[in-house]
Formats: sequence, C-alpha cells, structure tokens
Amino acid sequence: MEDLILAIKNFSHKGLKQFYYDGNESGLNPNHIDSIAFILDAVEASHHPKDLKAIYRDKFSEKKGSGKGVYSIKVNGNWRITFQIQDEGAEFLDYIDYHGKKIKAR
Repeated sequence: MEDLILAIKNFSHKGLKQFYYDGNESGLNPNHIDSIAFILDAVEASHHPKDLKAIYRDKFSEKKGSGKGVYSIKVNGNWRITFQIQDEGAEFLDYIDYHGKKIKAR
C-alpha cells in the first residue's frame, strides 16, 4: 500500500456517524467519548495503517482469516472501533463490543 492520506468515507455505526458529523454523543458510551474522538482524529490524520500502529501499539491490529483487511483500535475493555481501508479512505467505521463477535471484511 503506497503512502496516502486516509479520509473517513463512511460509517456502519449510526451513533459514531452522528458523533463525527454533529458532535451528538447519544449513540455512544459517555465514558468512551474522549477516546473515540481521539481515534477518529488519528484515523483521519494518518497516511497509512503503520501510522496508527505507531500511535496505538498493542491497541491496534489487523484481523486475520475472514477478517483480513479489517483494522481494529481498542477504545476500552471489549469495545473497539473497526474499519477497512479502500480507495484511499477509511470505510465501514464501526463501534462494537468485541466479546464473541466475528468480524468479516466486506
């Protein structure tokens, strides 16, 4: 993957989308707001997934198997923001409780 600037292109999670565009926090855990804001800013400012790995270290991962191509950043506990990088942008941003959930690439 060549160097690029990631733009957030779309969301899978309605609450995450509302927070990003309108600052509406109602669809998110209030204890996670600061972390979520920082993660969204970091994704948008990154040029490559390796930039996010440098920031988040062990909180950042790329899924394996059927989830290959899905990136994950830990928010808190089991909660993650997941996304894929396609066409120079971060897509399908989701806010999920990972406990027992299977993640697949779209």
